[in-house]
Amino acid sequence: MERLVWVLHPVFRDPGRLTDSFFNDIGQIAWDLRRAIGIPPEQVNVWVNLELERVWQSRPSLPHLHQLGVHNFRCFRSVQVNLRPLTVLIGRNDTGKSAFLDALQYCINGGGLVPSDNYQGDPNLEVSITGSSNVGMGGVAVNRSTRDRELPVGIPALQPVSGYHFPSTGVPMTSEGFAETQALAMLSRPGDNIAGILDHLLRLDRDRFFGIRDALKTLIPGLMDINIASPQSNSRRVDLVLDRGYRIPAERASTGVRLLIAFVTLAFHPVPPRVILLEEPESGVHPRRLGDILHILRELTNGKYGQRAAQVILTTHSPYLLDSVDLETDQVLVFRREEDGSRSVEPADPERLKVFLDEFKLGEVWFNQEEEGLVRKKA
Repeated sequence: MERLVWVLHPVFRDPGRLTDSFFNDIGQIAWDLRRAIGIPPEQVNVWVNLELERVWQSRPSLPHLHQLGVHNFRCFRSVQVNLRPLTVLIGRNDTGKSAFLDALQYCINGGGLVPSDNYQGDPNLEVSITGSSNVGMGGVAVNRSTRDRELPVGIPALQPVSGYHFPSTGVPMTSEGFAETQALAMLSRPGDNIAGILDHLLRLDRDRFFGIRDALKTLIPGLMDINIASPQSNSRRVDLVLDRGYRIPAERASTGVRLLIAFVTLAFHPVPPRVILLEEPESGVHPRRLGDILHILRELTNGKYGQRAAQVILTTHSPYLLDSVDLETDQVLVFRREEDGSRSVEPADPERLKVFLDEFKLGEVWFNQEEEGLVRKKA
């Protein structure tokens, strides 16, 4: 018993793997081991449940950014908002959503501000982007007279942060491969190294590759299998095996199918970015598939597929995607342009929305009430 505890506890305390499914797997292993050495089943059940509950309650929090403050940066005069593991940014065009994602990168990475980042180009303003998380604080600040960065370190425990904007015309399904001696690369911003990543997983992490295949089979009607071809010695290509064994290059599949491959590959990456910034995941995807995509992204936030969890912050213009957001666990930030040209950011108000959500979905409320109808009424 003592040896089993000694072996299991270091794994329990790895915050990147502390998920419900992981604990279920370990619980089953503990059950099998203890039965094998003659412990009565009822004692096994009591011990495993008590031990898992004790360790689960004492687990460290998964790292994520709780709050972001942005002052005199681009279109923001002064903004301070709370973030959650899954945060959705909504608002009309040119209300600051992309600038907000840039601010997040500056905050976590800790540098890179230039004079043109000043609010309305005013060189006399002090610019600051600060964040707080359960693993520390950080950000960047620029003094108006010296332009020295006063907080250049960012938040290393939340690095790397990666931004994604998959092409609306579809993600490429051919790329260079990776040598077995190379570390597996992160998915690139446009997703144009997917074929190399899948090839690497097929050779060195087959269980993960087959997990990707099985997930895609549930999302893509008629898909039977995924193969990796080598059209040239230094290139890899994703092929799809459809009904009756018909095989086609994935490049010939629809834009939506290729986007689904990109999202599932991102979710199953063994070491995903700690913070994922995603612009308009609905682009090119059928509205009925957006709930599936949000489900995949939410599972990324609890580390279901990879070796660690990721925080996901995304922008959208789709009411259909917003229909799948849960205001009890997720955050929705509403962006608006003010009369003076600055942009404001406010959280959606669950109390105000209660009266609507008994009858309508959140996306329907947004479409009909617009941004003003989602936030707290001004006194």
